[in-house]
Amino acid sequence: MMFLGSILSLIMLLLPILVIVVVAYFIVKTVKGFERRADEKLALEREHNEIMRKRIDELNDRVVVIEKLLKDVE
Repeated sequence: MMFLGSILSLIMLLLPILVIVVVAYFIVKTVKGFERRADEKLALEREHNEIMRKRIDELNDRVVVIEKLLKDVE
């Protein structure tokens, strides 16, 4: 009977620690998931910005060509 009491007291001692470890694990896992999604979103935004910058450069080149044509016509 004494052995059962010591096992129960050990379980009562370790249970809160185990719960804290499990909760901390899930919190860390969740935060890492948020970070991964944020990194993916940032990469997509950078890619989109690069595409938009290229389009703006192309449009700017077209405007320069049109301005030259207009100056030649005058």
